[in-house]
Parts: sequence; C-alpha cells; structure tokens
Amino acid sequence: MPTPTTDPRVLYFGDPQGALALLDRGLPLVGVVHGRRGGPGWQRLVPRVRALPRWMRPDLDDPAVVAELAALAPTLLVSGFFPRRIPEPVLALAPGVNVHPSDLPRWRGPDPAYWAIVSGDTHTAACVHDLASGLDEGAVLHRAPVAIKPHESGGALAVRMEAFAAEVLGDVVARMVAGERFTPVPQTGAVSWAPLIDPDSVEIDWTAPAAQVHCLVRAASPEPGAFTGIGEELLVVYSGRPVDAGRFAALPPGTPFVRGGVAHLRCGDGAYRLGRLRLGKRLITGRVLASLLV
Repeated sequence: MPTPTTDPRVLYFGDPQGALALLDRGLPLVGVVHGRRGGPGWQRLVPRVRALPRWMRPDLDDPAVVAELAALAPTLLVSGFFPRRIPEPVLALAPGVNVHPSDLPRWRGPDPAYWAIVSGDTHTAACVHDLASGLDEGAVLHRAPVAIKPHESGGALAVRMEAFAAEVLGDVVARMVAGERFTPVPQTGAVSWAPLIDPDSVEIDWTAPAAQVHCLVRAASPEPGAFTGIGEELLVVYSGRPVDAGRFAALPPGTPFVRGGVAHLRCGDGAYRLGRLRLGKRLITGRVLASLLV
C-alpha cells in the first residue's frame, strides 16, 4: 500500500476523468501519461495540464521514457483506465494505485461491463487496488459496490462505471494523501477474465432461453451489436425484452412471429420481443419489422 506523504507528487496514467477527479480535489500532479487522445473530459482537462510534462501513448518499455518519468521524482503513481500494463521499471519509481470497474477478482481485463451483463451479474464494483505487474491483480484497498440496472446495456454500464470509478479513485487518493491508511485485502476466489469482444462472437443463438438472449443483446449494445440473420438480411438487435411465447411456443427456435403489432423471435425457452434494430443499413424498430413480416 502506498505510504502517505506530506509532499505528494502524483504521476497520473490514464483517461481524463481520473485526472480531473484528482485535480478537483486539489491533488498535485507532476505529469500525465495519456492512454489515448480524447475521451470524456478531454476538453476540460487539457487546459488544466497544459503546463505539465505529458506523454501521449508512450512506449513505457523505452528506457529513455522511464528516465523522463523518473526525473519527475513521483511519490505516487495513479492509474485510471490506462489501456496497457505498466512495466516493472515504471512501477519501481513509486508506490501506485489503480482503479478497475469490476468486483475483483471477477472480470479482470479491458471489457468488464460486457462480461458482467452477458453473464447475468446483478452487481459489480469499482475497486481501487495496489498497482502490480499482473493485470488488475493487486490487493484491493477500497471496494465500492454498484448495482447493474435490469435493462442496462454494456455501453451504458461502461460509461457509468468509468465516471463513477474516476470519482472513487479521486476520493481514495485524496484520503490517502491526507494520511488515512487503507488495509490491503488480497484478491481471493475464482479469477475471471474480461477480454475485448470479437464482433463475430455475438451472433444470437435462438436455441438459448430468452433471458440469456436478453443478456447478450444488452451486453453487446450499442457496439458491436448482437446479430442474427433474417431472410437474406443481417439483423442487429440493440434492445428488446424476454417474454412468454404463449400460443407461439410450438414454433421452432429462431422463427419470427408478430404479436401485438411487434416482431418477436422464438427462443429455446420463451420468446424475444424486438425493440431497436438495424436491418441491413436501416435503423428500425420491432413494430416496423412486424409490418415487413406480414
């Protein structure tokens, strides 16, 4: 765990929202290592750090870059959504903390929102943990639970968690710099991984239960979008909801039908009422699709 200091010199790695959270709490940054250009908060951040040493997606394995970072004499490394592992020579410069938007050790990796929703999780967390050489494996200093909304999409959850996690990170670092000590809790239990999704892997299996289809649709929305074929067209499903199949229960899985003026697709258990869609290049709704089916 990082040791509080009376002269904190924070070197920040990552997205704008985390840096803004630190600055808003009066924490002194000695430099910023950007993981990408842009992102939420970018336009507000740049004027506030223009005078600081900054790096844009540098090669952190380059000894010259490490020497430049070392010259800043940081006392604390803080990482918020930095897109790659921070190598050992950089970690050796000072103690560090990272924030990760999952209930660690569940869903380590770059896309926890997708995997939490597709797996049917109802809760997640923002975890501030010690920076370590392994991906998201450091001991947890603070865990802030978050409920996943019943129909929340993967994209919406990712955006919400990034903003929330930045604020949690800012609060924890501010308390740490003020002298509060956090007890590191090693991660225990089964580790699960959240790799980036191959767009071809989110084809809908209509033999699955409707509730499972709903989890996939939510998780993959808005990008890359869960998809299926209908006729000779590609149908991307952005929203919908599972329903009872009723009198259409005898239909084979994957068969479309119209009920109440809305297109549905039969699932292995129940049916899926279609909401927002893309048919070919057209953005439509389940009601519009129903008019095309009759």
